[in-house]
Amino acid sequence: MSPRVACKLLLLAVLAAGPTVAGQITAGWQALAAYKPAEALKIFDASADSAVSAVAREARFGHAVALLDLQPVSSAALEEARKICADLADSGTDDAAQGGRFFLGRIAQQHQPQPDPEEAARQYRRLIGDHPGSVWAESAITRLAVLQIYALNQGASPAARLAQTEKLLSQARTPSAQSDVHYAIANATFFYRLPAAGALPHLIAAEQLGRMEWPTRIEVLIQIAELSRLAGDRAQAVKYFHTFLQENPRDLRAFVVRQRLAELEKPGA
Repeated sequence: MSPRVACKLLLLAVLAAGPTVAGQITAGWQALAAYKPAEALKIFDASADSAVSAVAREARFGHAVALLDLQPVSSAALEEARKICADLADSGTDDAAQGGRFFLGRIAQQHQPQPDPEEAARQYRRLIGDHPGSVWAESAITRLAVLQIYALNQGASPAARLAQTEKLLSQARTPSAQSDVHYAIANATFFYRLPAAGALPHLIAAEQLGRMEWPTRIEVLIQIAELSRLAGDRAQAVKYFHTFLQENPRDLRAFVVRQRLAELEKPGA
């Protein structure tokens, strides 16, 4: 998750928490989204002693997140952020608690000098189990999928790890999280050089869910069409090649796509 995407998630969560919190804290998340963590720290710290518990907790959470965005992140700042997140996660069920649990996973996965995928997975699984369907749990599912595919259970075969990751689809409640898991499995199928046909249903599912960013969608349309062509499913290949051309007529690959279509739609082919 990029800093900008993370801050967008934080903004959505704090706005959902209610007008009191949003009115006093949103400027801090906006500063983080604009890559101004030092400014964000000042905003959050100004509300840290608020008599309104929700505001004070949100401010502490924002302080922790801003510490993680300061560059370079010192070991002291990292430990302070971790302690704040742990305290919030263990002292409630509100948005700050869920965000704290999420960032405990993120710290273990991404911010520590030595990543700890087992600890990250433990935090994500607890979040998913305790708060199914929340914005934080749905984001945790995506990150847990990546851990299961590439970092956990290294003794298992790639195929076994992908099969285990497919089970996360039953826990994902939103189209966005479902799409991310499908796409992660498809990418891993190519990465591990497993039979490419296994990626096709996941690519189709991700495309149909309609939550991919535009550059990703372009690639997925091409992948679905090509894999369908190689599998002998002409109708499906034609459908996705045409969709690609309709949406991206000036793409550099349009010439090759038109050639593919001419071959597939040739009478008697």
